[in-house]
Parts: sequence; structure tokens; C-alpha cells
Amino acid sequence: MTISLIASLFATAVFAFLWWRIRGEQQADRAALKIQNIKDADFLRRMQRRAELLHRLVDGIDDGLFIIGGDMRVIFVNLGAQYFFPPVTEPVGRSLLECVPNQRILEIVERSFTSRQKVSEGIMVSHVSSDSLAEDRIYEVLAVPLQSEAIHASEGEMLLILRDETDKHTLEKIRKDFVANASHELRTPLSIIIGYLENLMDGDLTETGEINRAFTVMKKHGDRLAHIVEDLLVISRMESGQEDTLRVDEFDLQDCAKDVIQRLSPVISAKSAQVNVIVQENSSTMLHGDRFYWDQILFNLVQNALKENQAQGLQVDVVLKQDHGTLQIQIRDNGVGIPQADLPFVFKRFYRVMRPEGREVKGTGLGLSIVKRAVDAHKGTIELHSRPGVETVFTIRVPRGM
Repeated sequence: MTISLIASLFATAVFAFLWWRIRGEQQADRAALKIQNIKDADFLRRMQRRAELLHRLVDGIDDGLFIIGGDMRVIFVNLGAQYFFPPVTEPVGRSLLECVPNQRILEIVERSFTSRQKVSEGIMVSHVSSDSLAEDRIYEVLAVPLQSEAIHASEGEMLLILRDETDKHTLEKIRKDFVANASHELRTPLSIIIGYLENLMDGDLTETGEINRAFTVMKKHGDRLAHIVEDLLVISRMESGQEDTLRVDEFDLQDCAKDVIQRLSPVISAKSAQVNVIVQENSSTMLHGDRFYWDQILFNLVQNALKENQAQGLQVDVVLKQDHGTLQIQIRDNGVGIPQADLPFVFKRFYRVMRPEGREVKGTGLGLSIVKRAVDAHKGTIELHSRPGVETVFTIRVPRGM
């Protein structure tokens, strides 16, 4: 009886020990599984977050990105691609030609597929903008084969990148034109001044009338040189970011406009034009700003209206209107106007509007660029509206106090 009890107690103890151990192992396994599940969930969240960030990064790129399979079907496309060609519903799985209806681009991709080499080429494409206007754009097309060891790509996959390089090419053309134009603008008055100086030194001009005429012409072209150099210095100063660029004082903009018209009176008389300063009733024309730059703004805008219009009967109005804490300045004329295609570019440096009647385009193309930067420096805005043959209106809105 005693032995049997002892055996029973021993068996119970062994069972309890084994049960406790197994339970402990199960609890440890469950804890380990729970930790592993937490790690897996954290890993999954990190991977999802990484994929989301990568997706946002790719979609935030302005370039059009395509990944193309060996069958010339689209595997991936980013949002930026919609700019280059009309968006296609569910482009993934469609042929490249459906998504990019341009035979030249297709040929570039096929050359890269065949050679297994990177191919880059610039092409001109007729692009239809959001306002349904067609314009020629320059696209840089880059086709890059993806090797099997790169980003888990399958053999035969291709990366296609489309980049709009139009602005870059336009700026380069404008820069080259400016060098040629500025050289011409500087060389012409210099040649005239040097020519008269040589005549005076050689004694070719002896009569008082001839000498006075020579000095008058030299003075005129010296002033022209000074104006060109002043434009270059002003825009350089405004783009330098110097803290003392603006010297703010309170002044009367109406007086400023009248002074500008007085300075331009010879041109106004020669054009038989009419230039008016119109102040809306009960409007204050006092402004806190840099009088020097407002002279530049009004001078360039009124001079442009006079210079760019050949027809008699030209009328230019400088309209000043107070709107609560804002002063609105309009410079409008009834001249030939500015073509719609030129409107987005007129405030760019060195840009000059070509005239359809074939007149020579003079100037460095800096005037309106100076106007735009001077208005920006006064925390204002400038808008341009033009109907060719009817009117051109520059509208400036600027806070009266800075």
C-alpha cells in the first residue's frame, strides 16, 4: 500500500513536471510567435511605407517614366507621363504605342531593345496644352535597358524617360540672341561716337554748325549707351539679393508718372501720341516704396507703349486707383498689341517680341524683366492682357505701405 502510494505520487509529480514544462514551452512559443508577428507586421508596415514613399517620389517627378516589357507593353507608368501625351485609361498592360502615340519615340525604344544600349535623343513634338493650343515642344527621350540583376528586373525590360527640354533650349536661344543684340546695341552708338571723334581729331569738321551737330549726335548716343548699361546694372542689382536693394520712402506716384511723361516728351511729340495720367476720384496716390524703381517701372512701360507702336493716334493712359490698402496702376494703350503666343514670355530676361510686319526689333529685352522684378520687390503683382489691334493693358497691384 505504501509503495503503491509512493509510486502514484511519483508518477503524479513526473506528470505535473512534464505538464508544467510543456506549458512553459507552449507559452514561450506563443510569446515568440507573438514577437515574430509583431516583427512581421512592423516589417510589412515599413515596406508599405517605403513603397508609398517611392510611389510618391516617382509620381512627383515631372519627367514621364515608363517601364516596358519585352513585348513592348507598359508594366509601369508614373503620373508625370500624362503631361506628355493624352492620358490613357489603365495604361498598364497596353502597348507602348497606345500610351505614347509617337513613331520616333517607338523607334528609339526599339533601337535600345535591339542594341541593349542606352539611347538618348532630342525630338520635336507638337504638344496640345490644357487650353487646347498646339505648340512645338522639344522632348529629350532616354531609353535604358534594365539588366536582370538590377532592381529585380526581368530580362528584356526597358526604362523610358521623357523630359521636356523646351524651356532650356528657349533660354539658351534667348541668351545667344541677347549676346548678339547687346553687342549690336552697344556697337552702333560706339561706332558713331568714335567716328565723330576721329573726324574732330583729324580736323575734318571745322564749321561751328558741323561741330555742334557732332556733339549733339555723340550726346544722344552716349545717353543711349548709358541707358543700356543702367538696365544691366539695375537688373543685376535686383537679382543680387542685397538687403539694401530698396530704399523705401513715401512719395506721390502721380508725380512720378508726370515726371516720366516729361522725360518722354520728345518721343511723345515725335509719335504725335497722347499720354494721360488718370487718377480715380477720391484715390490717394501716396506710396511707400523706392522712387527710383518706380521711375524704372513707369518709364519702361510707357516707353514700350510708345516705341512698339507705329500708328498715329496712339493713346497711352496711366490709371491710378486706390483699393483699400492696395494701389492699382494700369498702363494701357490702343496700339498693335502683343500676340497671344508671346504673352507667357514677355517678362523673361532678353525676350523680345518679333513683329510680323518685319520691322527690326531693337533693345536688349531687359525692360519688362526689370519691371517684373521691381514689382516683386515691392510685394506686388503684375498682369498683362492684350488684344492685338485693340489694346494692351499692364495691371500692377501693390500694397501702399511696406
